[in-house]
Amino acid sequence: MKTIKILSLLCVVLLVSSCKQNNWLDWKTQNELWLEQNTQREGVITTPTGLQYKCIFAGHPTSARPDDAKMVEIQYSGKLINGYQFDASDEYVGYVNSFVAGFSEGLKKMNEFGIYEFYIPYDLGYGIDGTGTEGTSSYIPPYSTLIFYVELKDVL
Repeated sequence: MKTIKILSLLCVVLLVSSCKQNNWLDWKTQNELWLEQNTQREGVITTPTGLQYKCIFAGHPTSARPDDAKMVEIQYSGKLINGYQFDASDEYVGYVNSFVAGFSEGLKKMNEFGIYEFYIPYDLGYGIDGTGTEGTSSYIPPYSTLIFYVELKDVL
């Protein structure tokens, strides 16, 4: 009898975990389709790595462009494909190489005072694990495309 209860409990645990995995696979598919459709939007450029970006304002063509060793001052907001805003800052200073790969790649394409949108696939963002604690405002689920509106205020 004890063995049957343990096996029943194990089946329930496996069933629940597989349902959650299927939810993430649905979310992954939604994000992949969104990115595929986004390539059709006017002005969206896709890099060889899969980063998509759109230049809203090019900035000053003769101004500085950041590289990995530089610090930048930026203003940004980040959201998911469902419109959920997970982060924003009016003034953030950090090294270019301290951001997720897609964000760093996008920053290096910008001139100072430029304004861009980055569309970052999960493999250049927070990957298959996501980040944060589920239920908090900064939680980013696994397989999430990150959409950032970024203003490059200064290259330091």
